[in-house]
This record gives sequence, C-alpha cells and structure tokens, in this order.
Amino acid sequence: MAWDVRDDHDQYTVARQLQLRHRSRWLVMWGPGSRAFFAFYRGRAHIAPLSAPTGQELHHQILHVETDLAMTAPADRSHPEPACSRTPRTSTHHHVLRPPT
Repeated sequence: MAWDVRDDHDQYTVARQLQLRHRSRWLVMWGPGSRAFFAFYRGRAHIAPLSAPTGQELHHQILHVETDLAMTAPADRSHPEPACSRTPRTSTHHHVLRPPT
C-alpha cells in the first residue's frame, strides 16, 4: 500500500499547532519520509535544526533552546547574539559569541 498524505494527518496537525505556538522564532515541519518533526530557528543566533520523533519532544527541545538563548542574550538587545550549536540527541550546549558585524 502506497503512502498518502492523509496517513499522517495527526502528525501534520501537531506540526501546525507547534508552528502556531512558536511562529515568531521557529519553522516547524513534519517529515513523512523521516517520520520525525523538525524545527528551524529563525532568529539571529546560529542554532542547528532540531528534530524529534514526537511533537512533545520537539516542543521541549525548543523550550530548552529558548531558555538557553534567554540566559545568554545581552540584556539590552531584543535579539540574541550568541551562536548556539545543539544536537537534539544530547543535552550539551556550546555557546560561542559572534564577532560584531
């Protein structure tokens, strides 16, 4: 039996809900081929794309990254400056300040 977009209706709905919840800073997608959810950061910091097998896991990863960004962002700026590289399977973070442009 061939795959049909209707087969993943629930996953696409979860992706849309996450997108609405995090729309200002994240692009959220469901990947039917990979069977995973993805989130791409839209802010100024360099964040590796996040992925998770469930929407709830992806949501928690997004919140974790946003917390890290809020803690490292300069108080007088509305957009975070540090670059953060995070792999979704680990809880370690590496923050590097970008040189001024």
